[in-house]
Amino acid sequence: MSKLLEISSEELELVIQNTADKLNMSRAIVEKDLWVCVILKHLFSRFKYRDAIVFKGGTSLSKVYKLIERFSEDIDLALDWKVLGYRKTEPYEDRSNTKQVKFNEKINDDTKVFLRDEFLPALQNDFKEILKYKIHSFYIDEFDRQTICFDYPKNHKDSSILQVIRLEIGSLAEPIPASKQKIKTYIEEVYPEVFDENIEVVAVDSLRTFFEKITILHREANRVNGNYPARYSRHFYDVYKMILTDIREKSFENIELLKMVICFKKKFYASNWAKYDDILNGNLKLIPSKEALEIFSKDYDSMKNMLFGEKIPFDKIIDTLKEYEKELNGVIINKYNFGHRR
Repeated sequence: MSKLLEISSEELELVIQNTADKLNMSRAIVEKDLWVCVILKHLFSRFKYRDAIVFKGGTSLSKVYKLIERFSEDIDLALDWKVLGYRKTEPYEDRSNTKQVKFNEKINDDTKVFLRDEFLPALQNDFKEILKYKIHSFYIDEFDRQTICFDYPKNHKDSSILQVIRLEIGSLAEPIPASKQKIKTYIEEVYPEVFDENIEVVAVDSLRTFFEKITILHREANRVNGNYPARYSRHFYDVYKMILTDIREKSFENIELLKMVICFKKKFYASNWAKYDDILNGNLKLIPSKEALEIFSKDYDSMKNMLFGEKIPFDKIIDTLKEYEKELNGVIINKYNFGHRR
């Protein structure tokens, strides 16, 4: 990010303002996007543990694949459990349910220690050199010890976005398939001839992320305690946007990848009420109860300022997901016939 970090504060401010005006975004979002890209470029190019991480989640859908028009401010990373000392296939070994729960807890605890003692200090030392006198800090989130917060240099604030960049890092992830991809800052999109930072990351395939999201919606549709997580309406929006693309047909042709996602969740994120097996019996459920829809609809209204372009009505999103749910269930039952296998 040499060019954007080396220009004067006044020049950068003008570039941010012009980019915000051109893309109809707040200056705070353009500024934060710049720092999201700064840290991604470093993580995947010069960072000590660059070969042990993979970029995944909603931000990858926006920055890498351009499948959603949503500003996603968190950086979701899968950390290779081999850097923690585990063998490549060790987490997949057969265990009783009780032993699997204990194993999951241990690998999460080991991840927290690694982030605190190795990953965080390496980031702090690197950015002392990169940012020099610019005010910034990295620290572990006190409520989630697997999240590192980057309090980036900022001149703009927006109450609708977090004032830090959250690096959510977990080892219990299966980032397969993944490949090298390029991303650009919003500034580069407006000034392609002036700023060309050549940012390359390793990102999980978008179809894998799509299947991760529909299994999340299936789990929430089967939730029995009514304690629906905040900010989860984004999954409805993301799935809606993706099924308007070629992801829809790809999902019908790659049920084996869906099976991989389900098997992984059953082993490492087990939940009796999630009913993951129902999916492979042709009973995918994307739409929750009426009461839950009211909660998610209000949540969606609160996140609309994070969306670019058309603000899709929540009812339209739900209607589209209902159609897709029926289609995918039909594919599973008729084409793959999983519902009749035991």
